[in-house]
Amino acid sequence: MNRSGQYLILCGLALLLAACSSTRTVPEGDRLYTGHEVKWTEKKKPKDYSVLKAGIDERVRPTPNRKFLGMPFKLWLYNLGNEPKGKGLNYLLRKKWGEAPVLLSQLNADRNDEVLTSYLEDNGYFQSEVTHTIKNKGKKKAGVEFTATPNHRYTIHRVRFDTDTGVLGRMIMLHARKTLLKPDDNFSLDKIKAERERIHDHLKEEGFYYFTPDYMLVQIDSSLRGQVDLYVKLKPNTPATAIRQYWMKEVELYTNYDLAKDSVQRNAQGVKYQNFTIIDPDSLYKPVVFDRSVFLQRDSLYRISSHNITLQRLVNLGTFKFVRGNFRPMRDSALLLARFFLTPYPKRSLQFEVSGTSKSNGFVGSQVKVSAKNRNFQRKANLLEINLGGGFETQVGGKTTQLSTNAYSLNAEVAITMPRFYTPFIKFNPRTPFVPKTRFSLGYELLNRPNLYNLNAFTGQYGYLWKQTRFLDHALYPVAITYVLPGNESAEFLAQKEQDPALKQSISKQFILGSNYSLIFNNQSPVKYHSFFGLFNIDIAGNLSGLVVPTAADGVKRLLNNEISQYIRANVDGRHYWKLSDNFRWVNRLFAGYGYAYGKNSEGVPPTLPFVKQFFTGGSNSIRAFRARTLGPGSYRDTNPDRNLLLANAAGDIKLEYNSELRYKPNNLLELAAFVDAGNIWLGKAPDTLQSQVFAFNRFMKEIAVGAGLGLRIDASILLIRFDVAFPLRKPWLPDGERWVFDQISFGDGQWRKENLILNIAIGYPF
Repeated sequence: MNRSGQYLILCGLALLLAACSSTRTVPEGDRLYTGHEVKWTEKKKPKDYSVLKAGIDERVRPTPNRKFLGMPFKLWLYNLGNEPKGKGLNYLLRKKWGEAPVLLSQLNADRNDEVLTSYLEDNGYFQSEVTHTIKNKGKKKAGVEFTATPNHRYTIHRVRFDTDTGVLGRMIMLHARKTLLKPDDNFSLDKIKAERERIHDHLKEEGFYYFTPDYMLVQIDSSLRGQVDLYVKLKPNTPATAIRQYWMKEVELYTNYDLAKDSVQRNAQGVKYQNFTIIDPDSLYKPVVFDRSVFLQRDSLYRISSHNITLQRLVNLGTFKFVRGNFRPMRDSALLLARFFLTPYPKRSLQFEVSGTSKSNGFVGSQVKVSAKNRNFQRKANLLEINLGGGFETQVGGKTTQLSTNAYSLNAEVAITMPRFYTPFIKFNPRTPFVPKTRFSLGYELLNRPNLYNLNAFTGQYGYLWKQTRFLDHALYPVAITYVLPGNESAEFLAQKEQDPALKQSISKQFILGSNYSLIFNNQSPVKYHSFFGLFNIDIAGNLSGLVVPTAADGVKRLLNNEISQYIRANVDGRHYWKLSDNFRWVNRLFAGYGYAYGKNSEGVPPTLPFVKQFFTGGSNSIRAFRARTLGPGSYRDTNPDRNLLLANAAGDIKLEYNSELRYKPNNLLELAAFVDAGNIWLGKAPDTLQSQVFAFNRFMKEIAVGAGLGLRIDASILLIRFDVAFPLRKPWLPDGERWVFDQISFGDGQWRKENLILNIAIGYPF
């Protein structure tokens, strides 16, 4: 390297070191604030000091500059730039990516002492004291040390409810045993607030519409030594409206509300239906739409639960853009008039989508989709969906075969979703805020692989969808029918099927008549430190029909001259999202799936799952270091790389997979990731010639494939574009003892990159 190049490198290092100085932009006479520490007075350290410290940490202001792995990266980015004069790199460093230094001058230590002393008193330390000391660190940094003297913690000696003999007082006493304030518990202001909320919720459920928690008073007698007496009572100046029970006089629904026509619509004539009135001058909806959504009833006691369920049911019908509730008392009475103003979405919508795809198995393509929706089909708030689509894909790059690698697809679906449980004999309407739904669908899909085969799939489903809680969803499809019909099979493909009995059986005429059930738990939240996603699915086919359909002479069950698939298939998908910091997450996923096919088939080989129900691995949402459908089963590997890439048909009855991914988001646009994937698929049973593909407890760990890689994600708000580059660390088809390939990694070798480096381009997160 010449001298000028060395000077450039030295200058660059000097600039970087200068930028990495976290105090470069700290004004003269000030210091960088590094945070606080909490010290407890000797012999006064409370037993629950860790809980108290967490509360103290939340209340101290200001918060020091954020760090990642102990380093203030955002502050360093800020220091790299200068004050911007417009848009540009300095603007990005200072205003978007970076974070200005938090200064000692921003610390009001005396105010923090008061806040922390008050916090300790709120937790029962009535004679507490907090002081502070500024701790200088070097020439330009400083922190603060708080010294807490909590003294004795007060506990509750007795709780007494002082209420009158009126209706409200009796209602409070009726549930007094459910109080959150218990003798011998530590005194806590948060518990007192929670007790007021508990009383409020109970009274709102008993008709006290205008009651609020502020009308409850909890008096504290701290004259006892180390204990307090609590007196729960009603404030003396509580208004008369708050202590009165209210009943529903009328419930009115305005089904096509427009603020510009408010006065006209309010005076329109309504139609009484059951226990409410519908104002629908344009006859947009049949009254049955609201039959299972309105839980507030005429001449019934007002209940907050009925109010909330009604409001949320109307929102969750999916046909209204805005829902607003209004309650007002009738003149000089204990009667309420409830009005719900509903603004519908446009009834019909048409959506046209054109998308491009790039798959990890070397295929690119395009797809066109047209979706038509009717949100109020048959005037019953039914959602009618008609979806039509078509696309193509072709293999690009790498070595191709003489056979055509193009593929064409067509698909169509008609589905109706009803906002109710459609049951022929009984009316079932669970009292929850969530709208239960019934879905019917019919679909057709054609996959055409020229010079190979085409596959026709006809589907029909009937099922129920409902939410049990905000985080728990159920989907039960008692009827799920699929008819698979292959055609135009080429000589080359037929030859491959003869060599692979599992492929021959899976891609054949099949009639699948079954049921499936899914349970989904999802409490993901950007503010939670730990959140989870869980999916359990079970799919059963041929069990009932197998009892009815007679067995042919060859032992095979057929319906309409088509073999019936008989199997049970279950899988579990669990994910843990750990928020390590505001912009750093660690995500782990574990997937396990098992399918068992039974009965006999005309091929005379052990039955396998149908092609559309088999498990596969590899690809952009699985083990990213291996192309989709080219890994497994077990230690099997097709020795013909052209055929392996072309057919990409590796599938099995059993699947195990584990994924771990670190995600770091330096700004709102970009996200970086590092990941490790592991797993494989296996057959449950197979002919003796394919035993290496069958799952076995004594060797399955040796057949686990492992890959790793790095990812870049671009968050464009409406979608997330993902680029993941991965390479294998363990290849299960190699001889035992040679499967770990760390020593073969060579990023500078073009041949190694061609054979091992996989670029996955996808939309959305892998999990």
